Amino acid sequence: MNATTADLGISPENIEKENWLDCLAEGIDDLQVTERLIVTLFYYENLTIQEIALVLELSESEVSKIHHDTVLELLKR
Repeated sequence: MNATTADLGISPENIEKENWLDCLAEGIDDLQVTERLIVTLFYYENLTIQEIALVLELSESEVSKIHHDTVLELLKR
């Protein structure tokens, strides 16, 4: 079963962007290269999933899945 941010009690309404980025930043160094790139490009460079897919030469669905799984893993820490 895949967890969601709702399962973790996390929603945009109850976490500020600065805190969200702090949560992500704490574990980003431990990520694999592709995961780190996707998180960095999305949250810090403001690229879209489509743009990241083009840059990394991956499908949009693959980038979206990696992004989702990585963010959930970071927020669980």
